[in-house]
Amino acid sequence: MANLNRIPQRYYSQLVLDDFSYEDQKKLCESEVTIIGCGGLGTPLAVYLVASGVGKINLIDFDVVEERNLHRQVFYKESDIGRKKVEALKDFLTNLDREVKVNIYPEKSSEIDFKKINSNLFFDCTDNLKTSFELNEEMVNLNKPICFASASEFNGQIIIFKNLKKEHCCYSCLFKESGDLETNHCVSLGVLGPAVAVIASMQSLIGMRFICGKFEETETLIRVDSSKFEIKKNKVFPDKSCRLNRL
Repeated sequence: MANLNRIPQRYYSQLVLDDFSYEDQKKLCESEVTIIGCGGLGTPLAVYLVASGVGKINLIDFDVVEERNLHRQVFYKESDIGRKKVEALKDFLTNLDREVKVNIYPEKSSEIDFKKINSNLFFDCTDNLKTSFELNEEMVNLNKPICFASASEFNGQIIIFKNLKKEHCCYSCLFKESGDLETNHCVSLGVLGPAVAVIASMQSLIGMRFICGKFEETETLIRVDSSKFEIKKNKVFPDKSCRLNRL
């Protein structure tokens, strides 16, 4: 149960915003999110969501902290090298907010039974196409909303799919399952740390607004070019030939 008594003092700077109410903050404090992938996107996303008041967070990642991660995964320390990412990130989050409930899953997402996780929103921060397609199918079948994000070089993209029972539009309507799905673009193309932080910050803002019922641009691909400071949006429409479309 969220401690609502601390809302006025702890979240004062959010409450004075014109488009942010006590009820919005209450929704955040009573919400649960799941982050798959605790790397350059997942770590700042988790920190901003917990700092903003999200009351329960599930962290899924089988990997350990490596030295080459530290230039963009800035909430890990040199002393964390070799530790499970979910364990190190949980330590950071519980030091940030001692009342947040953090569940950790140091395993691959393919080993998780998502039927048992009832989050308001899932976040795919794996930056791996194969995993993204697998998560997409899971969320479509379970009718659970998911926010996908990825980043490489100076660029990134974000999109939320609601996955409602009565309508179909999903990640597979936007991207086709072809080519090398195992490619990690951060490794093959490189990535600039602050560019990843921009995408993660936007993903956290979008997630917060979605949880509060204020984000209307679902099924819309938001593309960011941090080298030119450009943002472009493209509405995604259902693909009738999508293999997951059962309507």
